Amino acid sequence: MLLVAQRLEGPFNIESVMEPIDVKISEAIMNMQDNSVQVSYRIFQGCGQPKPSGMGGRSTRGVSDVFNARFRPYSPEERPTTAAGTSLDRLVIDIKEKLKLFKKLWSNLPEDICQPHRVTAGNATDDDQCWNGHTKGRYFPEVMKDGLTNQVNNPEVGVDITRPDTFIRQQIMALRVMTNKLKNAYNGNDIYFQDSSDEGSGSGSGSGCTEACVTEFDFASTEAPVVGADRSGSGPVEDSAAATHPAPSAALLASLALSVLALHRLWR
Repeated sequence: MLLVAQRLEGPFNIESVMEPIDVKISEAIMNMQDNSVQVSYRIFQGCGQPKPSGMGGRSTRGVSDVFNARFRPYSPEERPTTAAGTSLDRLVIDIKEKLKLFKKLWSNLPEDICQPHRVTAGNATDDDQCWNGHTKGRYFPEVMKDGLTNQVNNPEVGVDITRPDTFIRQQIMALRVMTNKLKNAYNGNDIYFQDSSDEGSGSGSGSGCTEACVTEFDFASTEAPVVGADRSGSGPVEDSAAATHPAPSAALLASLALSVLALHRLWR
């Protein structure tokens, strides 16, 4: 993270890049005006001669028509100079100082807590006045070294090194993924962050009525009857088909007619 913060300093600072953009735009306009003949010739050569609009000449506009009271010259002195300002240089310096303080926080945490004049010892110099994990008194068991393997004989924690801890493996993988993203950001590569916001897209048509609306027609969907491919002959096949697929009833025909009428009204 310190290396990524360094990428926001110097020529990579977005404020340093955007601050002279008004001068760059002015220089580009002046350069185009100086070479207006060549620019117009190339445009007409590539795109053809412009057609007259037929609306007559455009009326000239004054400066007051283009720039109103909302637009005013920018003054660099208006940038925040207080400690609570939003200058990117100041924010980068602040975050770098905080990152240096948190460097090796977790690895040094046990020593920082147990050192004299820190959290647990306080002003007491007698070990009998310290908390040993069970009561106030001296800690007699051997202090284990750092590392997972050394915690097998640690009476204070229960660690099974024969089986991998799924939760710890997930945390290690998450740290590795984030480290790779920071390295890619430092090297200038594109980084993909998954957006967790609820987004969706789709298309369709409808009447604009919600579920609370009272619809005019309610229909029950039914499958269309299967029609035989050959009607030329007659015999047991037609009889069995007729027995399997009976003729449509009057209620079905009425529902189909109502559905056609409703669709016709919606399309209008």
